Amino acid sequence: MLTRPRRLAVTILAAACLLTGCQPATTPTPTPAPSWTCTPEAGGEQFSCSQHQYDDMVAKDKLYAEAEAVYRKFFAEDSRIFRAGGITEPTPVLLETTTGAFLDDSMALYRSLKKDERKLVGGEITLVRLARAPGLVKESSLVAMKACVDARSTTVFEHGKKTGKGFMVEDLLYFGRFGDAMKIQGADGQQEGKCSSS
Repeated sequence: MLTRPRRLAVTILAAACLLTGCQPATTPTPTPAPSWTCTPEAGGEQFSCSQHQYDDMVAKDKLYAEAEAVYRKFFAEDSRIFRAGGITEPTPVLLETTTGAFLDDSMALYRSLKKDERKLVGGEITLVRLARAPGLVKESSLVAMKACVDARSTTVFEHGKKTGKGFMVEDLLYFGRFGDAMKIQGADGQQEGKCSSS
């Protein structure tokens, strides 16, 4: 049997709990550690990765997106020049999207079109595929891409006479940053007549 002072203490404690809303102690649920999912640079199955790997992937994706935008702008200008029968001086779009050896080689081709009065007529010049080419670097380039262009539905005219059909070609292109601008700086491995599947 409780003595009077003990009963008083129990009564006071019970009253205090009613006033303050005593609740059973709860253990906080641990917050799960953050996780990241990455996609390989060349595409494929996603995989769990570290934050560092994830940040690298995001940065690389931005570079590829920028390079693609640059190439698509160049492609439109290149197609226009082929249909116009060449040029003798670089256009503002060429200066904005290309530099170095790639610009020099392109201008040599455009000048030869002008000299020979050669151009593409009719049909379509189509960008069939523009794909990443991971791991390839040339002269401090940032990313590389393969571009497949199909102009086989066009007709080649030279000095006003039909001389044949258009072409299908694949280029391996290298992109670098020059000042604030991403530009095509080089190309190699041109393959005519077909495009690779990878």
